[in-house]
Amino acid sequence: MMKKKCIELILLLLICLVICLAPGCKTAGSGGGAGLTLDEAIQIAAGDINTSLGESTIVAVINFSSPSENLSDYVVEELMGSLTNAKKLVVVDRSNLALVREEMNLQLSGEVSDESAQAIGRMLGAQGIITGSLVSLGREFRFRVYAINVESAARETATLLTVINDQRLSYLLQDAAGFSAAGTSTAGSSAQQGMEQQSSSQHVRVSPARPPARGTPIEMVRIEGGTFTMGSPETEPSRAGDEVQHQVTLSAFYIGKYEVTQEEYEAVTGTNPSHAKGARLPVEMVSWDDAIEYCNKRSEMEGLTPVYSRQGDAVFWNTRANGYRLPTEAEWEYACRAGTTGPFFTGDNITTHEANYNGRRPYNNNAQGISRNTTMPAGSFSPNAWGLYDMHGNVTEWVWDWYTDYNTAPQTDPQGSTAGRWNRKIARGGSWFESGAALRSAIRHRGEPFLRLDDLGFRVARSEL
Repeated sequence: MMKKKCIELILLLLICLVICLAPGCKTAGSGGGAGLTLDEAIQIAAGDINTSLGESTIVAVINFSSPSENLSDYVVEELMGSLTNAKKLVVVDRSNLALVREEMNLQLSGEVSDESAQAIGRMLGAQGIITGSLVSLGREFRFRVYAINVESAARETATLLTVINDQRLSYLLQDAAGFSAAGTSTAGSSAQQGMEQQSSSQHVRVSPARPPARGTPIEMVRIEGGTFTMGSPETEPSRAGDEVQHQVTLSAFYIGKYEVTQEEYEAVTGTNPSHAKGARLPVEMVSWDDAIEYCNKRSEMEGLTPVYSRQGDAVFWNTRANGYRLPTEAEWEYACRAGTTGPFFTGDNITTHEANYNGRRPYNNNAQGISRNTTMPAGSFSPNAWGLYDMHGNVTEWVWDWYTDYNTAPQTDPQGSTAGRWNRKIARGGSWFESGAALRSAIRHRGEPFLRLDDLGFRVARSEL
C-alpha cells in the first residue's frame, strides 16, 4: 500500500511539472509571470481582456506609459492587433483619440486616472477602456494592463506581470532619455549629454528680417503693424471649422523671441512648476492665470506699469500700460506667419528638423520623423523670417483671448470676446506631444484658465506706446 501511494505521488508531481513547463503556463492577473518576454506579456494581457469582456464589447486602447515612446507605441499597436485578430471585441480606431484629447485638454503621455479613462471612453463611444504602463525594476520591468468599465469605472481586468529585458525590449528602449540598455536609470549619462549636445548644435540664431527698432526690449522682437488674413482656407488639410478667414489690422507690438524659459520664470516667481527641468527649457505646467501673474510681477520688477488687474475672477487689461502681457490671438498668428500664408511658416509641411513635435504623426501623410517626447531648449530650431523661435511646437502657448467664434468682419487690434465658450482660453502653436496638424499657424487650442499641462507654456508681448 505504501509503495502504491509513493508511485501515485510521483506520477502526480510529474504531471504538475509537465503542465507548468508547457507553453503558455504563465500566471496572469495576479502578479505572476516571472521571466516573461514583452511579447508574451502582451499576449497574456490580450487574453485576459478577451476572456473577461463580453462578445462585441467596444473597447479602446487609450494609453500605455513607459520610459520610451517607441516602446509605448509598440505595446499599444501589438495589443490592438491581438484584440482585433481575436475577432471577439470591437476595437475603436486610435486616430479618434487625438480629437478627444484636444477637446478634453488631457495629457495622455503618462498613466491616466480611472475617472479620466471613463470620461474618454464615453466620448469615444467605447464600453471598455484599456490602459497600462511599464515601470523599471532594475534589470526587470513591471508590466501592467487594465480594462476599465466605462459605465461603472470598475476595473474588469488587471494583468500584472514581470517582464525581462530581452533584445527586443532593449531595442525599443533606445530612444528613452535617462535609461540604459539594461533598463536602469542613467541620469546625467552620455546618452543624455548627447541629446543636449544635439540640441546645442541645432541652436541656430539668425538676424530677423526686420531689424529691431531702437529701444526694443531685450530678447524681444518689434513686429511692424500691418494687415493680414487670419484663419485658414477651406482647402487646407486638417482645417477646423473655427478657423474662418477674415482680415485683421494690427498696430506695432513687441513679442518674445523665445517661449518663457524656466530660469526666467523662476527669477520672477521664485518657483519652477515644470515637469521636465532645465534652465533653458520652456516653463510648462503653468495655467493662464499663472502666466498673467508672471507678466505683472515681471513688469513691477523692471519698473514698468503692470498691464492686468483683477476684480474677483475677472481680469482686466489696461491698454495704456507698458508692462508685459500675453499676445492676443491675432498678434500671435500674425507673428507666427511672418508674412506667410500656408499651414506653417515653413510652407506646406513641417519636419522634426524644423520643430519639436510628435513626428510619428506627420502632417497630411508626409514622411514620419522622430518623437523626442519632451521639451527642447529655447531656440533649438531655426526661427521664422521675423526672428521668432518655436512658434510651431515645443510647448503650446497661452494667449490673451477667450475662445469663441471669430467676428468675421474686418478687425483692428482685436482683443477677442469678453467671455468664452465653455469658459476656455486660447492657446496656440502646438507642442512636443502633438501631431504635425496641431502645429498649424491657424489652429486654435483651448483650455480652462486654471489648466496646467506638461506641454503648455507661454511667451510674452508688450505694446508699443
